[in-house]
Amino acid sequence: MECNYLINRQPVFGQQLNVVGYEVRTCPIVEKGSDSGSADAERVLFTMFTETMLDDIVGNHDCFMNLTASGLAANLWKLVPQERVVLGFFDPFEPSSVVANGLVSCVAHGYRFALSSALSPASLEFIGNRAYAIRIDATAHPPEEIERRVQELRRYNAKLLAVNVDTYDDLEFCKSLSFDFYAGRFVSRSGSHMREIPVNRLAMLRVLAKLQQPDMEMSELDKIISQDVSLTFKLLRYANSAAVGLPRKVSSTGHAVRLIGMDMLRNWTRILLLSAVEDRPRELMTIALVRARMCERLSASLKDAPKDSFFSAGLLSVLDALLDCPMEKALAELPLVDEVREALIHKAGQIGQALRCTIAYERADWDEVQFYGLPQLPIRDIYMEAISWAKQVTSGLLS
Repeated sequence: MECNYLINRQPVFGQQLNVVGYEVRTCPIVEKGSDSGSADAERVLFTMFTETMLDDIVGNHDCFMNLTASGLAANLWKLVPQERVVLGFFDPFEPSSVVANGLVSCVAHGYRFALSSALSPASLEFIGNRAYAIRIDATAHPPEEIERRVQELRRYNAKLLAVNVDTYDDLEFCKSLSFDFYAGRFVSRSGSHMREIPVNRLAMLRVLAKLQQPDMEMSELDKIISQDVSLTFKLLRYANSAAVGLPRKVSSTGHAVRLIGMDMLRNWTRILLLSAVEDRPRELMTIALVRARMCERLSASLKDAPKDSFFSAGLLSVLDALLDCPMEKALAELPLVDEVREALIHKAGQIGQALRCTIAYERADWDEVQFYGLPQLPIRDIYMEAISWAKQVTSGLLS
């Protein structure tokens, strides 16, 4: 039996909103007529997570992955490198149970694990100081109850991880309680819905608007780039990097256009402009890049699809979060074609379907991962390639 998986990652942030790790989520795809026994499936999953697979999906960050009681009993945790993973075990257990002994054995072998704050007082007393992290649902209880629980859990050596932090209001509340880690969808959502877009961000939008013009001349692009010394330096440095692999050294914007084309250079410029927005986690730009690449790759399964429009929609899908305003307001400053605008606001049309599929995969909404009959495994491969591509771009263009 071959058991294939959909795999995605969810960022886990530190106190400075830097990524400290990724929680890996999976969903088995079992071919017709095969047996998907949970124990076998979990073994296959843990066997998959070699050093190479971990590098591919989480880079040099920690991998947070869940373990069941049967997986714990079967010592599946020994199949993954201890310095790379944080094992999540979130089922209830008693201090005298086989599970408790198994977790103690994990710690004795140098593994880290995360537990739920919903454990019984006796279990927390037994295991709390051995845990690497204790997970608390930031929205499951009233604020005063969360605050009381945090104070109680401070007695243990474990770090506190707030999950389901889905808005910036949630984040501010959790930061006020000094959680160590944060996980949730807040990063790709706008916060306070400010009434006016700041002047510096309006300037960026005006440049983005010029870059959206389909009939832009090379001289116009050269002028836009040359007006920003930092932008020029970063573009030429990346164009000359090994990651791009051009046959000769690029000496100017015009030279770069002749070697790589207007569309590519225009995309690089848009990426750099969006990444220059301050006071947002850097991971938001990584999300934008993964979405852009994934939408672009999905478009290849359609006949005569405008791949640049698919790329643009993915890249601009975080614009509301970057500018901290509703998407409609952000797009009012951009002369987008109707197909891209409708995709961004209403997820309509082919581009909207690509964006819908991409965001569903990003959020592990597996039932919604579909795109005009394309099988899910190719979609998984597109996602993995998009992560690799985004990593290459961030390490080269945005470093």
